[in-house]
Amino acid sequence: MPDSALAGIRVIELAQGVAGPYCGKLLADAGAEVIKVEPPETGDSSRNLGPFPHDIPDREKSGLYLHVNTNKKSVTLDIATTSGRIILKRLLTKADVLIESFPPGHLAGLGLGYDDLKEEMPDLIYCSITPFGQTGPYRDYRANSIALMALSGLMYVSGDPDREPLATGGYPADYFAAANAWVAVLAALAFREREGGGQYIDVSMLESLGCADEYNTGMYSFMGAIRRRFYSRHLFAYPMDIYPCRDGQIVVVPGPPGFPATMALLIEQPELETHMLFTNFWMRAIQWREFDALIQPWLSQHDWQDILTLAQELRMPFGPVLGPETLLTNGHLAERGFFREIEHPAAGKLTHCGLPFLMSETPLQTGPAPALGQHNEEVLSEAMGYQRQELIILRERGVI
Repeated sequence: MPDSALAGIRVIELAQGVAGPYCGKLLADAGAEVIKVEPPETGDSSRNLGPFPHDIPDREKSGLYLHVNTNKKSVTLDIATTSGRIILKRLLTKADVLIESFPPGHLAGLGLGYDDLKEEMPDLIYCSITPFGQTGPYRDYRANSIALMALSGLMYVSGDPDREPLATGGYPADYFAAANAWVAVLAALAFREREGGGQYIDVSMLESLGCADEYNTGMYSFMGAIRRRFYSRHLFAYPMDIYPCRDGQIVVVPGPPGFPATMALLIEQPELETHMLFTNFWMRAIQWREFDALIQPWLSQHDWQDILTLAQELRMPFGPVLGPETLLTNGHLAERGFFREIEHPAAGKLTHCGLPFLMSETPLQTGPAPALGQHNEEVLSEAMGYQRQELIILRERGVI
């Protein structure tokens, strides 16, 4: 087995929730040793979020926690205590990267800020992930993904024009921030390898999500125009919408420049190739209900798999709206090995979303998330030199 891409890199993860831990997961899956530092007794907050098997809460069986913490080691440590901070600093002296997600100034108040550590640990890459970053009027505000969708402007253009805006499901701000933090850490590691020295990385979840702007800001900057919500459609192309089909819903996309002919062929009415709603975009956009009436009957008589196959043969990039039961049996994802079964000592064998990319020479790892404090002895005793009796005392005092 070839070495992993990040073999030899040690990461200390002080982050909780989704953004910081998913950044740590990407590093761990690529081979870094990621030591997750969790509060004693409670652990990462995501352990309480679920979903749980049979809806029975269990900190070791949270689906969210198990997903965003694969391949890590867990150490429990109360960094609010003097002993906890001493241990953390000892861990950091042997680390390459620190990922943290505390409110701005919190770690500095404990003597663990970047400025507190950089002289003693000049090669440390210190990455902070917060909702609004370390500076600015909002830096101390609290927010979650839905609030950041609103503040980033993405929500403003999502939904029907005559109704309230809509949010995207899940944690888009967290995952965007995690991906950006991951790239920033890799860039900092590359710079350190070339020039030497660590650095501070300030990741704003708001700005990470704002970078996904679909020319809304540009439209206003260049034209003074404000894009309105326009259902589930694309503003400058129609059809680019979600339509019902016989067994679900499918996204219909115009495709190549030969759109009128290809759409007419798809719905088995070639005579519509010269119809004004097929040839004139602006007419089609204005009279979209009439256009829908031409194509909807054919869609309603076919299953999404047949529609997808025919559309792709005509180079039209249709896509079905798939639920989890269909995703798990999807032939394309199965052939690429996207979904992986991972055996967890407490949760058992579970199917996980897999890896976001594949590497030919340094394959990514697939391993379970750690139990709370599972690696205390391995990390603190075997690697850090603490004696068993010292660990017993630290545990009795609630430090670990």
